[in-house]
Amino acid sequence: MPGRGALEWLRARDPGLRAVRRSVRVTLVACLSFYVARYGFGEPVVAIYALFGAVASGGLSYVPGTPVERARTLLAALPVAALLIALGTALAVSDWTAALGMLGVGFAVTYAGVGGPKLVGLANGLQLFYILPCFPPYQPESLGLRLCGLVVGVLLMAAAEVWVWPDPSPGRYQDRLAHACETAAKALQSLALEPPVVTERLERLLETAQQLRMSHVPKDERPASAGARDRALCQGAAYLRHLLAQTGQLAEDAAERTPAPDAARSRMLLASATACHSAARALKGEAPAPLVAPCAAAAAAFEEHRVHRPVSGGTSATTVRDGAIALDIAYTAAFLVTSVRIALGAPVPPDTTRPEERLGPFWYAGQSPVALYGHRMRAHLTPRSVYFQNAVRIALALAAARLIAGGLDLSHGFWALLTTLTVMRTSAAGTRTTVVPAVRGTLVGAGVAALLLLLVGDHTPVYAVMMAPVFFLAFTAGPVLGLGWGQAFFTVAVASAFTQIAPSGPELAAFRIADVVTGALTGIVVGLLAWPRGGTGELGRACSRLLDQGTLAVTRITECITGTGTVGDALSRARLAQLIAEASYAQFATERDTPGAGPALPTDFQAIMLAGNRVLTMGQTLVDHCPPGALAAWPLSAAHLRDAAHHLRLTTLPLTYDLRSGTMRPAPVESPLRSVPTDRTVIADVCAASGGRAPDPLLYYAVDAAIWLASLQRVVTAISRPAEDPAAVPG
Repeated sequence: MPGRGALEWLRARDPGLRAVRRSVRVTLVACLSFYVARYGFGEPVVAIYALFGAVASGGLSYVPGTPVERARTLLAALPVAALLIALGTALAVSDWTAALGMLGVGFAVTYAGVGGPKLVGLANGLQLFYILPCFPPYQPESLGLRLCGLVVGVLLMAAAEVWVWPDPSPGRYQDRLAHACETAAKALQSLALEPPVVTERLERLLETAQQLRMSHVPKDERPASAGARDRALCQGAAYLRHLLAQTGQLAEDAAERTPAPDAARSRMLLASATACHSAARALKGEAPAPLVAPCAAAAAAFEEHRVHRPVSGGTSATTVRDGAIALDIAYTAAFLVTSVRIALGAPVPPDTTRPEERLGPFWYAGQSPVALYGHRMRAHLTPRSVYFQNAVRIALALAAARLIAGGLDLSHGFWALLTTLTVMRTSAAGTRTTVVPAVRGTLVGAGVAALLLLLVGDHTPVYAVMMAPVFFLAFTAGPVLGLGWGQAFFTVAVASAFTQIAPSGPELAAFRIADVVTGALTGIVVGLLAWPRGGTGELGRACSRLLDQGTLAVTRITECITGTGTVGDALSRARLAQLIAEASYAQFATERDTPGAGPALPTDFQAIMLAGNRVLTMGQTLVDHCPPGALAAWPLSAAHLRDAAHHLRLTTLPLTYDLRSGTMRPAPVESPLRSVPTDRTVIADVCAASGGRAPDPLLYYAVDAAIWLASLQRVVTAISRPAEDPAAVPG
């Protein structure tokens, strides 16, 4: 049947009919409030502001979350919208004051997006609340009517989000995290048996880990806000990915060779499995927040046990290696549990990091949302931040468009600013790909509006009848058919609304075309000239710095514990690079998609965050507990550790260059000599040096350092390899 085929086509282009649902809500609220105010009460000012209140908050804004969360966000933004309308009304006294106000508002509203995706989604709508009243006529006496229209439009839009064909609630990232925790718990529980049973192979565990990447998560689900909960979820995902990878290593070893019985290791693995299972249940709301103590106690007991165990032969080397990996898993599980507790709002111990080494891994725990938002704002107040770059670009473009529109005396000049908003993206490529369809669609819409004015004249009932269906098409066609279609219908819809307020002739379309061209040219010029790389490019540079500083810290730490160097400020520099990279990663997760920009680089940015995290946590542990030069007494092990650290740094050099340049080359094939796992080599040295007795306790720092270096090497090597899936995307 044709009708069924059309519905299937629509569902394929609009999964869940989200665009249709949103269009129904916006059209109903915008047109109903407009009709009642215009024809019921005879208040054209209230009508136009009620209409744009609904359009700005429901059509031009995209707020993630459940329907109730979106409604709350709109209500919370209402005072800000009222302030912007009052400011625009006051500054409309002259073109210069309006343009300067646009400069400040454009920067402040856009830069506020550092707080997370909800603020990013509100930005365009909030800009419109200043744009609309900042044009002549200067009528401060109408402020009350304008605010009345705004309140009606936004309140009705908030109610419609909940009651009028609401969108299905998006999935939760913490559910993904819970599923991955369950997978890890099952694998660890089977490996804790005597003898261990392999239920999950490395490939399956790594596949589970991949589902935690931001690029595999719908934008509605991404934890990208400045709050402690979202920070903890992101950090917990990084820890869990490492835990899954290390669990996979144990599973691969157990599949190749049954390890010798080790009750202490089995108890520790079981404690890690219990921690993961408890974390999963807590994330799903089935149990209270998990406890860190059992897992940490099992790890401490194992450390006490292993220093008294004699080692000799190849079997003992395998036992030592498996025990070290299991210990790494246990401490990672403890970090994971701490992250989950923070995400669920449960108390955690205070930061024990020394003041000179702060910030610690959970520095944000217990801080208020306002403090964390302020911290992120300060962190991004630099020309290297894409938030800052985008705020400057938007502010300059809108201020220039407002000044030009006033200088040329463009009728309805706010169209110039609206077009500037439409074509601006966070990169030059994004601006280029949006400008053609946006301008073409708006010009076509202006032409259709001119034709209607020519044919229909000022017969207001015709425009009143056509306005609702055209508004519906405007907000449906954009997501379904493309930006150009949406712009065309939106131009016709808004023209029909203004014609009902102040009937005009066909010459209005000519002014509209001039406005559109002015706005497009302004947006293009500023968008291409000011910091054109965009979020992905800036994140690549931040990750390049993180890998560079991180591997330098690894090299310095290894040289320090082996007696050939000092750490200096390497850890502090790596920690700063980690903070900058995490901030850029959060911005990347909220960035608007760039249609037509081509395939993205298959870079696993989350894995780079994981590598940075591992450098800092384990690196700090070695610095705190392993005295400088402690391993110099065993020159062979020390030399192997230094070789591994230098090899890790050499491996990252091409990757850091690729991340800076935005390209990704295939990783070089390693020589057979370098393919020998460094951790096995060092552990064999330790066992040989022990002579069948229990190793010197200091030698276990060499074992743990070797496991640390090997895990970092695997992460970096995996990032360097080109993705097998050509559709792979960054994240």
